[in-house]
Amino acid sequence: MTATRSARHRMPGRLVAGGVGAILIATIALVVALFAADSEPRDIGGIGGPSLFVSWLLPFFRLIATLATVGCAGALLAAVVLLRVEGGPLGVQGRRAVRDASNSAIIWAVCAFAGAIVTAAILLDTPVELLRFRLDDALGVPEVKSLLITGILVLALAIGIRRVQTSSAAGLGVLVAIAALVPTAVTAYPRNESYVVIAGAALVVHVIAATTWIGGLAGLVRYGRASRTGLPIVLERYHQVALISSIAVLLSGLLSAAGRLAAAGGGWGTIPDVLTSDSYGALLIAKVAVFFVLLLLAWLHRRRAIGDLLDGGRPFWQIVGTELFIMALALGLSVALSQTA
Repeated sequence: MTATRSARHRMPGRLVAGGVGAILIATIALVVALFAADSEPRDIGGIGGPSLFVSWLLPFFRLIATLATVGCAGALLAAVVLLRVEGGPLGVQGRRAVRDASNSAIIWAVCAFAGAIVTAAILLDTPVELLRFRLDDALGVPEVKSLLITGILVLALAIGIRRVQTSSAAGLGVLVAIAALVPTAVTAYPRNESYVVIAGAALVVHVIAATTWIGGLAGLVRYGRASRTGLPIVLERYHQVALISSIAVLLSGLLSAAGRLAAAGGGWGTIPDVLTSDSYGALLIAKVAVFFVLLLLAWLHRRRAIGDLLDGGRPFWQIVGTELFIMALALGLSVALSQTA
């Protein structure tokens, strides 16, 4: 596949504008969902704890980290799967994708380390500037340790993949990225009841599958359009990834939500009551609605792909753009759910 001159030297303005728009949508969704669920950070009026500003930093660090994770995953998926060249060496767009993945991983790592600091301040009820006096206590908090592990793995990923030249080496980066998703998902549900264990295990699969699905679509938009003749091949590869990922997202999401609702109510039989009365249940219903909208868009996406993308692809790309914006909305809701949980 050959990249166009424009794609080789700069990112099109429409992609930049679309990325900024997606970030704004995710941010608005996060803030609205937090207030709607009555889960927004509050100033409890105590003396000596973190400020309200610091408390608000936590969901925003989570959101930025999530978006950076999607960017990293999408770029790596593009390099390893979507833009795969027979014989192993990465093409021009593949090398660009690897560099983009490295840049996204740096942002992800920074947010993980910053999130660890803010999480420690909140859970230990200690101002950030005084955490150095409670370092041992902070390192003993599971959520803090998981964020630090994630940050270290992702930083290693950013450095290691910066100049790789083959798809197999980039594939190792995919494995490290997947490993980096696990620690924070595992610590989301710390108790040991059967439904909590199921929820935690399903959440790990859910996070990996959702990141692959959304990241893959972002990678398709960012890199697939650079080669007009190769686009149908890239698109077919993405559809295979998207089909598997969407099924995994659905099944793991149902299991994780059921376990979380059972944990909130004290048993499997309490799920209907918690779903209709708890703020987590309300956000969950909203996220499920968004998911089915995404399935509809994916179906339209697939139908449009059958037509001639090279000459009449504008309606197709409009659907893809809408799909990405809905995915940004889903990411904002997901972060709000993690804050509510």
